[in-house]
This record gives sequence, structure tokens and C-alpha cells, in this order.
Amino acid sequence: SSTLYDAMKAYGAVRVVADNIKTADGRPLSFPTSDGTAEVGEIIAQNTTATSADPSFSTVALNVFKYSSKIVAAPIELIQDSTIDIEAFIRNRLAQRLGRIGNQHFTTGTGSSQPNGIATAAGAGKTGATGQTATIIFDDLIDMIHSVDPAYRSARSAFMTNDALLRVIRKLKDSQNRPLWVPSFERGIMGGVGVASAGGYAGGQENAVVFDTLLGYPLFVNNDIAAPAASAKSLFFGDFSYYKVRDAMDVQMFRFTDSAYTKLGQVGFLAWARMGGNLVDSGAVKAYTHPAT
Repeated sequence: SSTLYDAMKAYGAVRVVADNIKTADGRPLSFPTSDGTAEVGEIIAQNTTATSADPSFSTVALNVFKYSSKIVAAPIELIQDSTIDIEAFIRNRLAQRLGRIGNQHFTTGTGSSQPNGIATAAGAGKTGATGQTATIIFDDLIDMIHSVDPAYRSARSAFMTNDALLRVIRKLKDSQNRPLWVPSFERGIMGGVGVASAGGYAGGQENAVVFDTLLGYPLFVNNDIAAPAASAKSLFFGDFSYYKVRDAMDVQMFRFTDSAYTKLGQVGFLAWARMGGNLVDSGAVKAYTHPAT
């Protein structure tokens, strides 16, 4: 057949909501930070020396890591005889591999020898009550919103969750038995693949499930977030632009026709990328955690 059907699974939500940065090289990069939220002025009497209170500073690292798409070796017979563009298919598949591993690490990366993921870096927002290991209630959603300081509740604030928890949320109803979920067709928002047109977001990542709205905020589906389970972090809320995704230069795609492949009658393909990510302010995004029991 001249048509190839490629199985699909959504990925890439973090790049849609994050602040994406491209640098000309991969040298170490740090963001200076300062927390003055506890600092206040004072009233003093006449002829009294003012109290000293110097601000403190720290840094948040935004380094890149070397990613491989893994090698694909295609027989020359496949390339010559196929009725579809095999080389284009392979290049697209390699790009998807890099996109998937990137989103995994931007979501749950440990920060040790890999990016510091949102789930690792986010502050504590709300822990569900005992018995809610697989559920969430309306009050928890409200508490999640208010766990984030109003200074961060901007036009870019949003929810992000696993599709399994989204299914639970879509079944929630208010005291009048009205669904809390507001689908996009009621709000005039173009929800769907790679499209965002409200809430401060524009554009999207291929295969990213973008959003509808929940309690007035956009909601993004990211299945690299943990599904509902004991002690799992399955929902995040806040201003995700404080999560920085860094790309060092462009993705490099290589096509090998050297002797190692030629003697086997193959052509090799491989892609490299250097990327990293970190949340520069843990107060900007908070996590909902299911109880242990």
C-alpha cells in the first residue's frame, strides 16, 4: 500500500506551556533568583538607626543533556522498493523519540544527570484526604488554585494532569448536579491537537493534547504525569512559564552510508539533541498529591 498507518499516543504538553529557550551552545547556564516575600519595612523612632536587612540571592541551573534518538538501520531494499517515503518516515520517528523522552524528563526528571521535572520541582499544593488514592473532589481543585499565590495566578495559569485523573474530574458535579467540566465548544476555544487560542497560550507541540477549561483555567493533558494512585502527584496548577525548557542549538539528524552499514546493505539514521529543563520558582507551580491510603 502507498499509505502507512502510524500508531499514535499524545505527548509534548510541557513544551506547550513552558518558556522555551534556545542557546547557541550548551555551556552551563544559571538563573539568578531572590526571595524577598518575607521582607518588610519598619517603623523607627527619631534619631534611630535603621535595621539592616540585605536581600539574599541564589541560582537555579538550566543545563542541557545529550539525547540520542537511538539508531535505525534500514535495508536498502526497503528504501528502494517502498511506495512510501521511508526516509521521511524514519526522520519523523526519530524526532518523535526525542520529543517523548524530553517530555518524560521535563515532567518527572530527577534533576540528577537529567532535567529537573515539574513533578520533582513543584511545591506542595494539596494532599487529598484519606481514601482519595484514586479520586479528587471539588474542594481539592479549589484548594489547588489557592495554594498558588495570587502573584502567580496570571493569564498563563493552568492545570496539567494525567488523562486518567481528567476522566475523574469530568465526572465531578456541583451541588446542583451540573458538571464542573466546561468543554471547549461551550467556550469558543479550539481545543485539540497542537492548538491553543486562549489563556495566554498560543501555538502547540505536535501530538500534544492541549486544553479545555476547568474552573476558568486551561487544562492540559500530560500522560507522563503519574496516574491517580497512593502518594502519586497527578495534578499540577500554576504558571508553567516559570518552567524553562532549554535547547542548545538545533536537533542534528545524521544519515550513515559508511562501510559499517554498506557491507550489510543498510543505511543508518540517528538524531542528537541537547536539551534541559528546570522550574526556576517552586512557588509558581504546585502539586496535588494523593494520600498514602
